Amino acid sequence: MTMIFLRRLTLFCLVFGSVALFAGGCQLYSESSTDVLGIGGAAVARSGHASSAWYNPSATTTIEVPTAAFGGTLIKLESGYTSPETRHTEWLDEQCRLTGFFYGVVPIHDDWRLNLSVNAPYGMITQWPHDYSLNTLATFTSLRVCYISPSVAYRLSDELSLGVGMNAAIGVARLASYIDLSQYGQGQNKLYMRADAEGVGGFLSLFYQPWEDWSFGVHYQSKIKLNFKGDAKYRQNSYLGGLLQFRNTDVKTHIDMPAYLAIGVENHSFEKWRFMFDAVWTQWSSYKALDVTFDKYPGTNQKGTLRNPRNWHDVWSFRFGAEYQLTDCWVLRAGYMHDLSPSNSRSTSPEMPDSNKRLFALGVGYQTPRWGFDLSYAYVDFEGGKLGSQVAKSHNLPRGNFDTRCQVLSAAVTLRF
Repeated sequence: MTMIFLRRLTLFCLVFGSVALFAGGCQLYSESSTDVLGIGGAAVARSGHASSAWYNPSATTTIEVPTAAFGGTLIKLESGYTSPETRHTEWLDEQCRLTGFFYGVVPIHDDWRLNLSVNAPYGMITQWPHDYSLNTLATFTSLRVCYISPSVAYRLSDELSLGVGMNAAIGVARLASYIDLSQYGQGQNKLYMRADAEGVGGFLSLFYQPWEDWSFGVHYQSKIKLNFKGDAKYRQNSYLGGLLQFRNTDVKTHIDMPAYLAIGVENHSFEKWRFMFDAVWTQWSSYKALDVTFDKYPGTNQKGTLRNPRNWHDVWSFRFGAEYQLTDCWVLRAGYMHDLSPSNSRSTSPEMPDSNKRLFALGVGYQTPRWGFDLSYAYVDFEGGKLGSQVAKSHNLPRGNFDTRCQVLSAAVTLRF
């Protein structure tokens, strides 16, 4: 009886801990701008675009008039889980989600620029059927982290510019799952958790253009520690052994949004063509464990903390992009990204069935001196993988396979004043 209860308790805690796994598997880097999505995210060394307020604020010194860009990105995530027992594939519900962004650049002097970036660079939503085979892990997971990022850029010389700023992050996490109490004649009890957090970080960037047709960029962002506080509630109170074992309670934990370093180069030596390459390093090794503290620890109704190891690793992402100036107003874009997953074969779960992935993108832009419009489409192919060995062992589940892919459609408008 005691061992079974402890197993259910571990399940409860791991479900809450899976929020961090979900965040780590989905860094929305390219999806935070339409024009950047069209070139596969290779944007660190670009000049003349309002989206540089996020990707490399120092490059905004190339913008001569007040400029604003805003838009939205529709993400369709398709993921299926095939159990080795049934050979049946269960797919996500409500696969389409929307995220938005805003970028503004204001010249205040020949050499100074004020910038503002507002976007959601981390987050995704997965919603599985309530009765699917892994419903004791998660049926609904939502994590959105919005960054509000003011910055200033200064032109040190004709070739070199510097940018510095801060990130104010707001995190919102929601998760639902089921706890199987059938051994006690109580069926399944639904668990719903919510938590919110705020955090602050900083960033530094450089833009260097030694020759007219070559430019280089470097952008570093510090990690942000998000201290989540919230509550856990149940559809019904559950009594085991005559005691109330699952009681509504306050919970708290923290998740580190990772530091990253992006290095890029752009060349336009060829008439009408621009070529870009970026390498992005993300410090996911800072996510070694998740500690969850309960005001009323399940089973004891006393304050307690459960430690959950994660042991993720640092990863690189490589991005290639090209632009072709079709006419004075029209530009065509194409891009490719190879993105490595920070998780490992032990921790893959349905909250975010992440794996190494490749992005293929196409885009088009129309620009006039006063306004512009951009449209981009990308297809993301995941390598796939199995349910994590540690997750499967902890919950006595067979290791089925995930089949995941994603389509992204983004549109934006640019205004110049």
